[in-house]
Amino acid sequence: MNKKSRKRILFFIESFSGGGAERVLLTILRNMDMEKFDVTVLVMSDSGVYSKDFHSLGISVVPVLNSNSSMLNRVKYKLLYNILSPKVAARWLLKGIEADTYVAFVEGYCTKILSCLRSDKRKIAWVHIDLKNFPWTIEEGIYQNIKEEKDAYEMFDMSIGVSNEVSDVLKTQYGLKYVRTIYNPIDENRIIKMSREQSDIQIDKSTFNIISVGRLSHQKGYDKLINLMPRILARNHLVKLYIVGEGEERRNLENQIKEQHLTDNVILTGFVKNPYSLMKKMDLFVCSSVAEGFSLVIAEALTVGLPVVSMECAGPNELLGQGKYGLLCSTYDELTNTIVNISQDKKILQELCEKSRIRASDFNTTNIISTIENIL
Repeated sequence: MNKKSRKRILFFIESFSGGGAERVLLTILRNMDMEKFDVTVLVMSDSGVYSKDFHSLGISVVPVLNSNSSMLNRVKYKLLYNILSPKVAARWLLKGIEADTYVAFVEGYCTKILSCLRSDKRKIAWVHIDLKNFPWTIEEGIYQNIKEEKDAYEMFDMSIGVSNEVSDVLKTQYGLKYVRTIYNPIDENRIIKMSREQSDIQIDKSTFNIISVGRLSHQKGYDKLINLMPRILARNHLVKLYIVGEGEERRNLENQIKEQHLTDNVILTGFVKNPYSLMKKMDLFVCSSVAEGFSLVIAEALTVGLPVVSMECAGPNELLGQGKYGLLCSTYDELTNTIVNISQDKKILQELCEKSRIRASDFNTTNIISTIENIL
């Protein structure tokens, strides 16, 4: 198929940082049939740990801001985020770019900008979070209120929620009619292959090792998880917690660990390029998030065969089959007791491992990518 007959798709994302949305988009682009699609990724800031991965795909990457901190970058940022109207910003950002379908791949600024395109432009909004329980787009001032955000979403031909609960919020709270649920694709073969590689991080096999992976942000509840550790250690002193990721809460979490004398039992590893080889060494995956849409890392943990315990919230509830494929906790006290019980009972651990393997088979990359291609 020649270039002219391929469908032109533009994905708009804010950065190439180490978040779940960026990994999902990479998986989609790695598995899409590029004989059918001519893809452009418009990115606000060409920075982050996945920048090289996107540039290596052989697609068109159009950055608005470079990775440096030049005066020009700072002026552009101020204009786009604080001064120019969304309509003017949209004309500037999309000048010279023509597509058959425009995809705002994250909620927030990208959605607000693409909503300003003319009505004859085909637009899709991808939503990765339960906006009812975690309305970060309003809390950060991207939208003044829910009506303004609802008006933006109504300008899209379709909205995609990464779980049924995310989609239900779009239908009930935002009143949207054209909503489709598409689970995040999991590149299972790649994950399993990477899980067999050697990890640079050494693990003490004499302890019960817990891992959590995600951005160091308030949403992930890592401060609450760290607060549980003294109580967990009082009942089982052979427990270590590894938190993989970077983010704005790092300094606060570091101080919290020091103040509670947990430096030997709580390790902030920073960003790890291959978290799957580390996951493979662990005994348990814990999700302490206060809100999640799909929770890519839970699906990845299941794929590796790692037992999963999570706080109850939209994505994990659905992913774990309301508790059928992993344990769900409604309070952090319950999470404490659950972790201790699992750490002391190998039978429960083995049962959870088996449940993880069963559930992982439901995330078929081929079928999900085929659905996405049909929509695009």
